[in-house]
Amino acid sequence: MKKFIFIFISAYLFIAGCAEVQTTSISTTEKSVNEIVKYEGPKARIAVASFECKAAKCYGRIGEGIRDMLIDALVKTGRFIVLERTEGLEAIKKEMSLAESGYIQKEKAPQKGLMEGADILVVGSIIAFEPNAEGIGGTIGGFIRKVPLIGGVTGKIKEAYIAMNIRLIDVRTGRIINSTIVEGKASSFNVGAIIGGILHIPLGVGLSKYKNTPMEKAIMVMLNDAVKKIIELIPQEYYRYKN
Repeated sequence: MKKFIFIFISAYLFIAGCAEVQTTSISTTEKSVNEIVKYEGPKARIAVASFECKAAKCYGRIGEGIRDMLIDALVKTGRFIVLERTEGLEAIKKEMSLAESGYIQKEKAPQKGLMEGADILVVGSIIAFEPNAEGIGGTIGGFIRKVPLIGGVTGKIKEAYIAMNIRLIDVRTGRIINSTIVEGKASSFNVGAIIGGILHIPLGVGLSKYKNTPMEKAIMVMLNDAVKKIIELIPQEYYRYKN
């Protein structure tokens, strides 16, 4: 009898681990970001502004880290000319000032008026950030996710959830082209699983503590969702640059 119970519990945990797959508002049957990277058509000029933390548990440099990861993801698609508008721009300004000071040879100094302008500015805010939710809610195939384990310890699922609002703004007019919310979810059952089609970007500043946790996976799912949505919501006429 004990052997039967042990086998039943093991089988249940295996099924639960397979069933508890990350979810987003984008179907996993769509083209992945890894497939999008093969794109060789005209590009849109885009820049990503700072990301604001509006969720209670989003603090420190988390918004900055998510923004940097989104920039990396957009570059990887091959669909955008991504322009620097964060710390790198300040470094460029300092280099320009150094050139004007006369310390750099004139013919080798950077020239003003040559920087490209963005057509679209991405503005974002983290509206939900729950890295360590613990619970037993929900069911899988009719089974309640509360599993008595050996020794009388109740099995609990660690869950992570993140969501952000994204606005796409026409830089020339200041009009909001589109706005959307993207999200990512993951649980401790599947944190080690490999999800086909989901991009993987190194964790940004302020996020290293979440490596190999459900939150890391939730962030990757959300970014995958964000990139797809940005590509989808930008009108075709903005894609007009060859390089």
